Amino acid sequence: MDLLLKARKKNILIKLMLSVTFTMLMVLSANIFIYLPFSPVPLTFQVLTVLISSILLGSKWALFSQSCYLILGLAGFPVFSGFKNGIAALTGPTGGYIIGFLAASFITAYIYNLIKGKNRMPVFISCFAGLLFIYFFGYIHLTSYLIAGFGYNINIFIKSFKLGIMPFIIFDLIKILIISNLLNLNAELVTFN
Repeated sequence: MDLLLKARKKNILIKLMLSVTFTMLMVLSANIFIYLPFSPVPLTFQVLTVLISSILLGSKWALFSQSCYLILGLAGFPVFSGFKNGIAALTGPTGGYIIGFLAASFITAYIYNLIKGKNRMPVFISCFAGLLFIYFFGYIHLTSYLIAGFGYNINIFIKSFKLGIMPFIIFDLIKILIISNLLNLNAELVTFN
């Protein structure tokens, strides 16, 4: 019984350390960015970090990691893309993506755990599903942001897609392919969840 308790504590400590590591990787990946001249949404490596952490940590710990990232930003640390922080970053044009990272971290891991062993491409499918959640939250928020700034018209929905999703599709699919190839090198993927 004592050995089981020690093993459980060690396992929790490892997951906690990995979660904190992925939180710090989110900070780094958020601030390695390229501003696109035609979009208020920069190109970052956050999607890569969120999806890898989801597969490796599992839903609860990946969500914990993303929650720590969000809390750091809200507490005033310059962790969001462009070294931004605070509630202003969440109400700005990229706020929906930040919330999408929370949803994607949980959903990606959840789907991966449901389909691994039952599907030939569990990493790709689960990461693609997570990406759709990031896009969904980012699109909804960016659309609301544009409506608040320019007023409502039907073209805002198309403009939001062109600014917030279309320029990133190819890059994000490449990121998912990289994750799939890296994590599918072994038939049995080693995860910490």
